[in-house]
Amino acid sequence: MRKFIFAGIWAVLSSFGLFAIEPTTMWPYLFDDFQEATFYTPKGDKGKAKINIHLLRNDLHYLNGSKIYSPDNQNDVARLILADSTIFVRCENFFIEVWGETPQAIVGRRVTGDFDRLLQGTGAYGTSASTSAIDKLSSLQIGGITDLNYDFIRVEREAGEALPVTERLYFVVNGKLYAANKRTVSKLLPKSEQKAFGSFLKENDIKWKDAEGLRKVLEYISPRLAQ
Repeated sequence: MRKFIFAGIWAVLSSFGLFAIEPTTMWPYLFDDFQEATFYTPKGDKGKAKINIHLLRNDLHYLNGSKIYSPDNQNDVARLILADSTIFVRCENFFIEVWGETPQAIVGRRVTGDFDRLLQGTGAYGTSASTSAIDKLSSLQIGGITDLNYDFIRVEREAGEALPVTERLYFVVNGKLYAANKRTVSKLLPKSEQKAFGSFLKENDIKWKDAEGLRKVLEYISPRLAQ
């Protein structure tokens, strides 16, 4: 059953062009290769690098020759713009892929590797599943963490275990993450606006996992957040 769940998530992500191949523990990255990107610091300084987002902690990695590096402070990068114009923003220690953006808010998604699901199960010799998982994670060879040689882990990418992924959808308002669901988003609006918001959702048949639907919600709430 676990494989079918993962296959479904992977198919959805592949349809958005994120994964051309299945992520593994030896290649636990958002993209199937490092991407040319322009990055911006919180102060607006600009630079360029070949980057990828590691799925263990949703951290930025970049290439320097054949070596993989990670910024000393992940929050030193506020925004990434890839060559295909895909945008990521840094918020609450995660990189959020931007699906829509206004001056008042952003809607997008975060993707991380589901290492808990990868490691869940009964522990050996009667040990608890959680203890076994912790031990296994500490000893598991994870690409881009214990070995920072790009050429090696790229060749060995299919040698690892298949890595399930977890997707979370969010609105970003004033630098904070809010889960993309009716209850949470309603609370961002004044009480006087909440009934009308409910009517808007019904009239537009909003699906909370649909990118186009979430962009409609963004357009609706943005001028009201500005009040």
